[in-house]
Amino acid sequence: MKLTIKKTDKRHTGHNEWKYVAIVERRPTTGFGNASIIQRQQDLNEIRNWCWTTMGPSCELEFWLMLPDNSPAKNNRWVWHTNFDNYKIYLRTDADVNWFKLKWL
Repeated sequence: MKLTIKKTDKRHTGHNEWKYVAIVERRPTTGFGNASIIQRQQDLNEIRNWCWTTMGPSCELEFWLMLPDNSPAKNNRWVWHTNFDNYKIYLRTDADVNWFKLKWL
C-alpha cells in the first residue's frame, strides 16, 4: 500500500473542515489490466474499515458537506472521497492523523 499524507489547502474540497488528506496512491503492478485499480480499491476499503472501527461511522465527503450541522450522522473526525479515481481519507485533527500514521505508515 502506498499512502501520502498532506495538509489540505484550497485545492481540496472541504479544506476549511479537514486539516489533512491521506491519498491512496497508484503503485506499479506486474498483473494484467486493472490489477492496480483493484488493489487500490482494496487498500482504500481496508483503511476505511479501520477508520470506521477506530473513529466511528462516516460517509463520502460530498454527502457529509450536505448534512446539517446538528445531524447525528455527521462524523467530524473523518470522511472519504472516491470521485474521479481519487481515493482519499480526510482527517480533521493532529491527534487523528497521528493515530493514522502509526497504523498505516
